[in-house]
Amino acid sequence: ASTDDFLFQGSMVRRPRPVRALVGAMVSGGGALPLMARATVATAFAAALVGWQGVAALDNGLGRLPPMGYNTWNDLGCAEMSEAGVKAAADALIKTGLRDLGYVYVNLDDCWHAPIRNLSSNQLMPDPLRFPSGLKALSSYVHDRGLRFGIYTDRGALTCAGRPGSLGHEELDAQTFADWGVDYVKEDNCFSTKGPNDQETLFAQFGKFRDSLNRTGRPIFFSVCGGGGQLPFSNLSYYATDSRGGEALANSWRVTSDCTDWHTCKFAFEVAGPLASNAVPGGLNDPDMLLGSSLACPRWLSPDRSRTQFSLWAILMAPMLLGTRISDLTPFDLETYSNSGVLAVSQDRLGKQGFCLSRADSRSVWGRPLAGGDWALLFLNDDWFFAADVVCDAACWDALAFPSGSLVFVRDLWQTGTLTQSQVTAGVGLAVLVDARGASIMLRLTPVTTSPTPVGTPRPEIPSLVV
Repeated sequence: ASTDDFLFQGSMVRRPRPVRALVGAMVSGGGALPLMARATVATAFAAALVGWQGVAALDNGLGRLPPMGYNTWNDLGCAEMSEAGVKAAADALIKTGLRDLGYVYVNLDDCWHAPIRNLSSNQLMPDPLRFPSGLKALSSYVHDRGLRFGIYTDRGALTCAGRPGSLGHEELDAQTFADWGVDYVKEDNCFSTKGPNDQETLFAQFGKFRDSLNRTGRPIFFSVCGGGGQLPFSNLSYYATDSRGGEALANSWRVTSDCTDWHTCKFAFEVAGPLASNAVPGGLNDPDMLLGSSLACPRWLSPDRSRTQFSLWAILMAPMLLGTRISDLTPFDLETYSNSGVLAVSQDRLGKQGFCLSRADSRSVWGRPLAGGDWALLFLNDDWFFAADVVCDAACWDALAFPSGSLVFVRDLWQTGTLTQSQVTAGVGLAVLVDARGASIMLRLTPVTTSPTPVGTPRPEIPSLVV
């Protein structure tokens, strides 16, 4: 089917041409329609997609900007997974002001399931002790607060924690999730029939769930997690580079196994960097969730490394899903996640992933091109003992788009006071003193021929959701 674009829930969505006249007549002004009109558009969109049988790739128009929100795994895990815990996280996103900065996804990870499927309908069921109100009611609770609801499944017979998986039930589970009002699905990779890396099988099975989600007619962000069933430090870059993967398969795809500490996080961003050409708006490399610095969570990083991870994920155009306890954020972590300058880099509409520009021993410079000719640079020092100058040298400048000898505005996005000048000359080595053990400095560079790009809220007001 031939397609074109329209604005749906704040994202450019691909749709079949048969609904072009109806939607084109009704959608205007960025989709700011009355509730009944929005419902009519949603119904038309769903009906058209259900009737469109030529689904061969994702192409759902979602994820044009990296999703922002919260995931339960590094906070509640299995032991504390509950309806009350998820509601507390949703409420905390509002109380902290994070929702209004764009953190809108509230995503359940593993362990929400009952141990067996419904004996009469064969549908997945939530654990009745952990989720006494059911997931449709929880989804409504989340939506009523201007947030979006995400859920977890697995392509195997079981999830990684041994709950029922989706193998052989893809159509049923996708429709169940749509009926519950799900906006985001993460599909994991455990208990697969031929192991976690049989590419013929995994691309076919993940693709089957992708197509099943498309046929529901509900716009649902699809996240493929090949990290399940893997050993630590597994390189899963084939999810990005294989023609059956990447944007044809999902809105995001994991490129390594889980990010659980600094060493695995570092491995994740080192794998993601060279995959920049495989990332596009709507199809993102995923180096896993963000770890906070709170010792109250089972997985955490030092404050400096946590902030570096956040900054690097913005450079990498990666999903920004918080894996920490939102209701108990440290002031440092709240300041980190609220930095409007770094969020503007994350949500930049040019849609180009960043990469490593230069490296010298344990020091590296990472950069991302931005709309309007700007660049974001991150200067990282991973030496264990000593602060050091991290330098964007001539080779580093050659990767940037600034003419040699031209003047460039420089702004420190963390306002560390390290930078002593507001302008630099392109092509002349730029040295930044950075503390040791994974600390970093992040700068935004703007050509002097234009005004410095103002720092502001990176997203417009969150649009109404289809529930």
